Amino acid sequence: MEKIKVKILSGYRITIPEEVRKRFSLKEGDELELTVEGNKLVYKIRNLPEDPVIAMLGIASGAKRKLSEVEEAVAAEVEEKISRE
Repeated sequence: MEKIKVKILSGYRITIPEEVRKRFSLKEGDELELTVEGNKLVYKIRNLPEDPVIAMLGIASGAKRKLSEVEEAVAAEVEEKISRE
């Protein structure tokens, strides 16, 4: 687990470090969801980036299409791994 330090600014604002913004392709106007877990603040990206595998699974927006046998096997494996999390 990575630890990144941020400072609380006036108005209780924080700045998301550039490396994190680039890693998750965040831009102004994107929404984050804040969850309180004990003494932790956890931010989650509300809109997942466009990812063909995620779109195929119907998790994110994207046009659905008929999958090949290999793609169906990959999608099934990804769904199984997501369900274990």
